[in-house]
Amino acid sequence: MVLAPTAIKELTAELFRRGDECMKADETSQSTACFLLALRLASLLCGMGLLLKPSTRDSYDVLARSFMESRDLLLTFRFDDEGIRKKVKIWFRGVDQNAWKPLHKKCEAFVNRLAGGEAELTKRWSVFSALAHPTVHAAKHSTALTVSWVTGRSKFEDFSDMMEPKVADYLASISTLIVAATFDFSGWVTLGCDMRRMPNIDVFRKGVAEVASPILDRTKNIPLPPDSYRS
Repeated sequence: MVLAPTAIKELTAELFRRGDECMKADETSQSTACFLLALRLASLLCGMGLLLKPSTRDSYDVLARSFMESRDLLLTFRFDDEGIRKKVKIWFRGVDQNAWKPLHKKCEAFVNRLAGGEAELTKRWSVFSALAHPTVHAAKHSTALTVSWVTGRSKFEDFSDMMEPKVADYLASISTLIVAATFDFSGWVTLGCDMRRMPNIDVFRKGVAEVASPILDRTKNIPLPPDSYRS
């Protein structure tokens, strides 16, 4: 958490620099679309960081879903593929109601190959979708959190138990933006970010993998009924 503000500042400055270059070259290019999404993600991270306290856990979940949608769309737009470039053109028009939807299965297969495990992007998006919309599951979840602070029960709850998973999720979100926007994997369009301008982000990302990942592995199963998940 100490290094997070520095990592976000360095990352956002480089995203702005390269995004400005791409925008000037072509306002509707695939690269420009990627940087527009990356800058939206950097903006959302600023809000997410302000919600890391017990009374705003519910609000954090809603913003986390918005972050997930944009990040997964950024991952979708990174593919060096004519079909994706057509999707980008439709997205820029802003008239297709489904143009913003990421290709979760395509992204998940790619991430799983890199990580050698199960990223569960689709399931995670589905869980947070159920919590972000006014479903009965979301209402019950919000009610439980509200009752906690209205009755004073939260005073007796362990702070680390309440907030450690959210803090870990926040740090992991920053790390995933670093990978999605600054890495140039084979099969992705090159965005050309200058890592020398961001001397702290690699140290930050490795630290997150060491500290936050084990916490998320322990707490990734949110107790929602099967019928709450969305495709």
